[in-house]
Amino acid sequence: MTDSVATPAEDYSHDAEFLGHPKGLYVCFATELWERFSFYGMKFLLVLYLTKYHLFTDQMGLDVLGAYAGLVYALPLIGGMLADRYLGMRKSVVFGGISLCLGHLLMAVEGHAAKLYPAGTTLVDNLTLASGEVLAAGTVLAEDITMRDTAALSVFYMALALIVMGVGYLKPNISTIVGKLYAPEDPRRDSGFTIFYMGINIGSFTATLLCGWLGETYGWKYGFGAAGIGMVIGLITFLRGQKHLMGHAEPSDPEKLTKKVLGPINVEWSIYLLSIPALGVIWWLVQHEHVVLGSQNILLIVAIVGLILYSMLYDKTRHNNTPAYIIAGVAVLAGAYAVLVNLHFLPGSEDIAEYVLYGSVLLIVGFVIYGFLTHNSPEFGRTVVLMILILSTIVFWALFEQSAGSMTFYADRVLDRQLGDIEFTAAQFGSLNAGFIMLLAIPFAMLWTWMAKKNLEPSTPVKFGLGIIQAGLGFGALILGAQFPDEAGKVAMIWLVLAYLLHTTGELCLSPVGLSAVTKLSIGRVVGVSMGTWFLATALSETVATRIGRMAAIDTPTGEVVDVAAALARYTELYEVLMWLGIGVGAFMIIISPILRRWMHGIH
Repeated sequence: MTDSVATPAEDYSHDAEFLGHPKGLYVCFATELWERFSFYGMKFLLVLYLTKYHLFTDQMGLDVLGAYAGLVYALPLIGGMLADRYLGMRKSVVFGGISLCLGHLLMAVEGHAAKLYPAGTTLVDNLTLASGEVLAAGTVLAEDITMRDTAALSVFYMALALIVMGVGYLKPNISTIVGKLYAPEDPRRDSGFTIFYMGINIGSFTATLLCGWLGETYGWKYGFGAAGIGMVIGLITFLRGQKHLMGHAEPSDPEKLTKKVLGPINVEWSIYLLSIPALGVIWWLVQHEHVVLGSQNILLIVAIVGLILYSMLYDKTRHNNTPAYIIAGVAVLAGAYAVLVNLHFLPGSEDIAEYVLYGSVLLIVGFVIYGFLTHNSPEFGRTVVLMILILSTIVFWALFEQSAGSMTFYADRVLDRQLGDIEFTAAQFGSLNAGFIMLLAIPFAMLWTWMAKKNLEPSTPVKFGLGIIQAGLGFGALILGAQFPDEAGKVAMIWLVLAYLLHTTGELCLSPVGLSAVTKLSIGRVVGVSMGTWFLATALSETVATRIGRMAAIDTPTGEVVDVAAALARYTELYEVLMWLGIGVGAFMIIISPILRRWMHGIH
């Protein structure tokens, strides 16, 4: 890893370009394509692998998915900071890529399949339980016992930990490199990012089709292995093409990396070596979803309250209002009491998840009431609007991310996946989102541009509301489809395709404008913290999504559903709740949009 001096983007020669863009763009395009290929290639196989091969219950499988996905979307905050302050983007991407390769290849270590010993079974041989207890031959089992390959599962959790760490180092920095390749005023900048994001969706689309087919048809190790091979190709592509980055991905202060901090070990190698014990922490966390959820809640509330307080301090026009102190004080005290209860410092709570409903809401409400009654600055109003938008995304992504959880179970258990002579696998339906994005992203962008020229473009809060409503309507399609099962009790696949279509159009209403809203509404000095809060909310929504999916958990001791009609009824019941949740929250966002727009003080 050698350091070099960056070449200004405006000084690029035409020899450094290909098809009108810097060659470095295509290096990043290919690297991200293969990284997303590896990520999505295993994501939609995950719960199926755990429930069918290792015979996890639905709840156990969803807990692993929730902890893993929550960490995957949270760790890039740390990876981005380490790259900015120390490593630089190129070194971070290489280290992250190596971690990803190791993780994905370890995913191919299956071990032996779990075996169920039903209650009433008479043991032929001695059976050693995971606890070390030995059941002698001839014992008649009083309850079901599932024997799992604990060694293989330990390797599996380490594979997830390596992937989480790899994404943390690679994901935030590969996108930043793309931005560095262009001067701020370069007219090619937007089209360059469009090309780059097309790589993300191509990788997602092809991986879900190929790896989903290999994993469920020929064996899980082939699906996971193909994802790993894809990441190896991505890393090799980046290593061979890094010369085309023209020095824009190097450390801002190379000398800082050479300073000795641990004896003869310099700062750079200290970061690499300290990542090893961090792997142990992540390995433990992916097995303890409730700790991940609790940590996400606490960090998100600290970030939101901190940003609101900062916007208050930023305002120099505050005025006294005694009722404000009383109202806000009561709300804050009630919120603090709920926090203490849910952290078990006070009696009265059994589930830390209640903290979301009581402590966080009351704390935020208290600070917002106090702020609006004592402050009137544009910065405060915009900050509050941004926090409301961020919180609303948790609802959207919690609905949207049912795709890798309950909707994958749905596709596997109650969907007629036969189309002529072709039978699709359940995991392959995850490709629909990326496919629809590739088809619809440009038309949506053109639509907003056309509406803006006609002065008809919806405001950001209205777009958020429309996106959330469409997420709810996607589940409405599944509810409608459940009314027309075939002779075997299964639902036609067109209804799931329609659900994915509505979820994708909802995403296109909300996601592209979200990051832009962060940069526009945030106070300049804390844009980075605001962006981190946005991604932290996304991480929380991943874990919340699997919590929601657990509401439709089905007992499948052998990994297969016996009663299709009962399973369909269970999923339909859940999706009715999600449909009305999406429609209700989305409608609420549209109703309050005039108020939010006024608080935005001229920001569209």
